[in-house]
Amino acid sequence: MIGHEEPDADCLCSQLAVASLLRRSGSEPRLMSPGPFLRPEVQEYAKYFETDVEGFDTPEAALVLDCSTLDRIGPLSKIIEALPTAVVDHHASGTVFGDVRVIDPGAPSVTFLIHAYMSYLGTAPTQEETLWLLFGLCTDTGYFRHLGEGSGAAFRAAADLVDAGASPKSMYRKMYGNQSFESRRQVGRLLARTERYFDGQVLFTYEGIAEQVEFEGAHADSDTVYQQLQQVVGCRAVVFIRSEEANRQSVGLRSLTTPDVGSIARRLGGGGHANASGYTTEGSLEEARDHILEELGLELGPGHQK
Repeated sequence: MIGHEEPDADCLCSQLAVASLLRRSGSEPRLMSPGPFLRPEVQEYAKYFETDVEGFDTPEAALVLDCSTLDRIGPLSKIIEALPTAVVDHHASGTVFGDVRVIDPGAPSVTFLIHAYMSYLGTAPTQEETLWLLFGLCTDTGYFRHLGEGSGAAFRAAADLVDAGASPKSMYRKMYGNQSFESRRQVGRLLARTERYFDGQVLFTYEGIAEQVEFEGAHADSDTVYQQLQQVVGCRAVVFIRSEEANRQSVGLRSLTTPDVGSIARRLGGGGHANASGYTTEGSLEEARDHILEELGLELGPGHQK
């Protein structure tokens, strides 16, 4: 079983839950991840996953979870080139791959889909599976703040998992607690340097390589940055650019309702959802900023100037 690079909790927890379910059925799944495990809330899961493809025995089949594009699993794509492959995902964008595909863009998380499948089988999750399933659901919904009307199924799934023993309080603490002091200073820096464009409809901030060195390699808490900036009056979209290298940038996009940042990311080689997406681009940070602002200006309509 394989998930995407720089995995989040939904990716890892869906793999863990399915692996546990398969073991209960007598199978011997092998958990693989391209890593790295940068997010503080998922670092405890790294011990369950193999990352090295060298010396890997050829498996009978592959299951790819929470991944819309084959290149997002990095070098692990070599493993599945000649294998029958199933894909389970909730992203509408990306490149089609796999022999069997279960794609539900209306699902709030892949762990939600796994919970639904277990319910269909009439199989109650174990205590450990219950924790994984709720944690993946909580993280991919921003602790439910990204859900809108018609989201009752997600809350019913959460209620089932809570009734089975998972703790919402513990989930929140795992998501937002245990942050390093350096990461809090880093959030302050990112918020302080935020720039406003299109009369405040777009807020932009960035993390350069210098900050990564200064803050001792602390992983930028982008979720908190997005959450704080989206609360600003008049804000419709947030852009957060992180320099991976001097000429390679990761661009994260968030919107409240419109514009559809998912469609923008797809045009630029990335993917995601209508209100949360991202992509990677070559060039300087300034070039990446100017390009995405131009794209957002087109989405916002005529008359929008930086």
